Amino acid sequence: MTGRVRDAIYALRKARLGLERRRLDYGAESRERADRLADVLPASAADLREYEREYAALEWFHDEYADRVAEIHEAGVATDTTHWRDGITLYVVCRALGVETAVETGVLFGSFDAHVLAAMAENGGGTLHAVDLPGGPPGPFEYGHLIPDRCRDRWVLHQGDARAVLPELLERVGPVDLFLHDSDHRLPHMRFEYETAVSHLEPGGVLSSHDVRLSRLFDRFTDANGLRSCVVCDTGIARVPPSSRRD
Repeated sequence: MTGRVRDAIYALRKARLGLERRRLDYGAESRERADRLADVLPASAADLREYEREYAALEWFHDEYADRVAEIHEAGVATDTTHWRDGITLYVVCRALGVETAVETGVLFGSFDAHVLAAMAENGGGTLHAVDLPGGPPGPFEYGHLIPDRCRDRWVLHQGDARAVLPELLERVGPVDLFLHDSDHRLPHMRFEYETAVSHLEPGGVLSSHDVRLSRLFDRFTDANGLRSCVVCDTGIARVPPSSRRD
């Protein structure tokens, strides 16, 4: 399949997802977050709801995050770059697992980075390695603009194509507790990242992916690899069995 055909298929999937989002009840999915995650994570729904309440009360995070979001909006950047519903999901996952080492692809303004790092700050430790192409997001901003100063020292940015950067990075910093895909959502690249990351996850670690409703790849991949999974809003969460041992 040529690159032009792949791009056309991807464009159609994005258009279809845009229509589907109008029908989805994200409010209901957010209210079900704890119950869905409890089927995957080693935590009860009650414990996970407590992390949601903790996040809602995290004043040091919300004050600075809101200011930085406002700066982005004032610069004319689309509001959907902040992904706060999915950020809460990642915060809860990182708190429940006590994530210490995480790797993410696709930074842009750093909404997901900010939420993972906020959880690490509350955990009392951890490092997030983030991968994105050389350059930066739209507007007069640098990668990770949304990350509050309080947790920025836990963040390491690696600029380059994930196909070149990711294998060596995972080999060097792994095994990892959390891997998050949010870069190129075309199927060949998503499959590459999933396949590359899954062998570097700790037993009991999590493979997560944004915009999983663009295709069935996340569901097919997690089923084929024996990973228990769920989807909350636009983010897929899958956990490696705690007893797994990978070469």
